[in-house]
Amino acid sequence: MEKVTANLPKIGGAEETLRPKREEYPRAHRGRARFAAIRAKNRKKVLDPPSLAAFWNTIRSFADPKPEASTVTAGGLKRVFQQRVNPPEILPPQFDEWQHRINEAIAKLLPPHTTDPTAEGFFSRKWSEKDIEELNDYLRKSHSRNSAEGEDATSYQELMEVPPDEMAHLYNDFRLVVMESQFLKGLTILSHWRFRDWGNKYLKIPPWQNGFRQGYRTNNNPFILRCLKEWARAHGKTIYISFVDFSNAFPSTDQPTLWLKLTRMGVGGPLFD
Repeated sequence: MEKVTANLPKIGGAEETLRPKREEYPRAHRGRARFAAIRAKNRKKVLDPPSLAAFWNTIRSFADPKPEASTVTAGGLKRVFQQRVNPPEILPPQFDEWQHRINEAIAKLLPPHTTDPTAEGFFSRKWSEKDIEELNDYLRKSHSRNSAEGEDATSYQELMEVPPDEMAHLYNDFRLVVMESQFLKGLTILSHWRFRDWGNKYLKIPPWQNGFRQGYRTNNNPFILRCLKEWARAHGKTIYISFVDFSNAFPSTDQPTLWLKLTRMGVGGPLFD
């Protein structure tokens, strides 16, 4: 068989005709080819990830439940939080109404500026560059750089980029009146450390308090309970355990009474004011 050739004219002067680019997800009968392409792409993400973090991000995207639309309205949240963060108009029957009135009256007599009674200056010592460096180190270890921003659109990453001397000056010489701000959260962490160190120094924290303490864990308590249960079983003893869940414990704390308790425990100074 002879080979047949023909001299056809070139279209548009092009040397060759370019093939159209293939779609990433090709269209086929009932979309089977498209789904096959998606499966191949996902398989590559799992079997040949660029990094270990990318691998686990892919796994979480497959396994984690998908976010659902919130069924709570902003107005509903406002009503709930107004009730939680403000004193009730009518005190519960468990409250001593007369003692509550006395506490309110005495709390109003507290001076606007108090003196730090501690020799270490726990509540009056200015923040140093070392304090800020410890804060940055804590944020790097315990918080994601991609964590949500505050109301001021500032992230922890931006907080850590501020030079320590400037951040110390900001915390020492400015009063921050903000809501859900990362700057405020940083100051809250520093203040918590001061109160924690003061409580440990002057033995103000009971030995059974395991939360919010360095070197302690909240799972210490169930471990102690487990040991107590095993001891009672081994010795044929009966133990009675009561689990108490205080509803809205933090928001419902009476603030005048809290200020008085802190004052009587020896708290005072700018950090208290």
